[in-house]
Amino acid sequence: MRRAYFSYYETFETIIAKFKTAEEREAFRKKLIAYGLYGTEPEEMNELEDMAWTLCRELIDQQRNRSEINAQNARKKETAKKPPEPPKEPPKRFKPPTVDDVRSYCKAKGYAIDAARFVSYYESNGWRVGKNAMKSWQAAVQGWAARDKKEGGGMWTQETDTGNYEGIF
Repeated sequence: MRRAYFSYYETFETIIAKFKTAEEREAFRKKLIAYGLYGTEPEEMNELEDMAWTLCRELIDQQRNRSEINAQNARKKETAKKPPEPPKEPPKRFKPPTVDDVRSYCKAKGYAIDAARFVSYYESNGWRVGKNAMKSWQAAVQGWAARDKKEGGGMWTQETDTGNYEGIF
C-alpha cells in the first residue's frame, strides 16, 4: 500500500536526536519513511530503536486511521447528497376571467352574483384587491357570494326580476 505522503512530526526528530551516531539517526529516519509511505516494517532493531519505533509507529498509525476515516466520511457525504431538485415551475400568472368564465363558475358553485358586474368592477380596478394584485378570481367570487348571503342578497343578479321596481324611479 503506497501512500503519496505522510506527516513527519517534529516528535520524530526529537526521538531520533537520542541516537548516538549520524548513521543510526539516518537509518532510523529511512525506516520511518519506509513505514509511513509503504507500510514496510523494519526487520532488525536494537533496544533503543525498538523503543523509539513503538512511539513513532503509533503516531503514524493514528494518522493513517484518521485519513481513512476522513476518506470514508467524505464518500458517505457524496452518496448522501440529495439529488438536485427539479427546477421549480414559475408561479402561474394571473389570467383575468371572462364573463362566461365567472358565470359558469357561479353556476357550478350555486352562487347568485352578477358575473358581468363582477368582471366590470375588477376590470376597472385593474384586477386588484385593495392595493394588492388579485391572485385568485375564484376566491373573490366566493367573497362576493358570502357578502351577498350575509347582506340578504344585496347585489342584483341578471336573473333578478326588477319589473316591480320601475315605478320607484
